Amino acid sequence: MVYLPFDMVLLEILTWLNARSIDRYKCVCRQWRDGLSSFEFLLLHSTYVENYLVRSYVILFLIYSL
Repeated sequence: MVYLPFDMVLLEILTWLNARSIDRYKCVCRQWRDGLSSFEFLLLHSTYVENYLVRSYVILFLIYSL
């Protein structure tokens, strides 16, 4: 069985949240604040948000173009 670091899995899950929730979770503990403020997390989150928004707009375009 392969074990993944908890921080890696947690940060991957937290990328799915909106910015308001992420700011709220920065108050949980210092480790979460540092992880959620890191450049790597910000890059992961912005990439996820960009991809999500593009998919949402494509779906809306397809629905309304019919």
